[in-house]
Amino acid sequence: MKQLFLALFLGLTLGVFAQEKDANTFRNEGNEAYKNKDFSGAYQAYASALTLLEKEGVVDTAYIYNAGYCAFKAEKLTEAIPYLEKSIELNYKEEKPYVSLAQVFMKQDDLSKMEQTLTSGLTKYPDDKTLRKLMSHCLLKQGLGFYNIGNDIKSKANNSGLNTTDPEAFKAEYAKADEEFKKAMPLMEKAYEYDNTNDKVMKALQNIYSNLEMTDKAEEMKAKIGTK
Repeated sequence: MKQLFLALFLGLTLGVFAQEKDANTFRNEGNEAYKNKDFSGAYQAYASALTLLEKEGVVDTAYIYNAGYCAFKAEKLTEAIPYLEKSIELNYKEEKPYVSLAQVFMKQDDLSKMEQTLTSGLTKYPDDKTLRKLMSHCLLKQGLGFYNIGNDIKSKANNSGLNTTDPEAFKAEYAKADEEFKKAMPLMEKAYEYDNTNDKVMKALQNIYSNLEMTDKAEEMKAKIGTK
């Protein structure tokens, strides 16, 4: 009986050891999952590999980035952040972790952190087209907050009948709308500087200039839109 118990114990113990995976096995599983576009599975495998490597004091820059990128692609946004931030710290993949991290914050609708990330990235890679387009989009979204309020105020004023019943109140509403357009304008102009092909930015600027009676600038922007 003792011999049977010993044999069973050894068998179970060996079975447990046989099931244990090392970091390289997890990395291979991650690579395979990535090839199959199973980003969630790839992230889990890379994260497991990194946990084991960390215990050994090993820093694998490639798989830190891979874990962050796959977490982002798998919509595991919170999980992606520390890996992408670490990749930036390690200066791995140049502008790419900045791009992915900015996109994470964009999906989280955290425009402040998105802009901070892009500002840092553009400090190092000022001519990178993807970073510039993302910054343009970030500034556009910020500007739209004011721009849409201005349009809403103006639309309500136009539909209120104040133009005939109370012209002074009507003018006051238009003045309120103009104040919102003035807040939107520098953000939109900055967005245009980063990407002068952004249709949404150009159309918003044309409308802002028109509302603020900046006729020359409105016509100039209209002409630029027409040549695209």
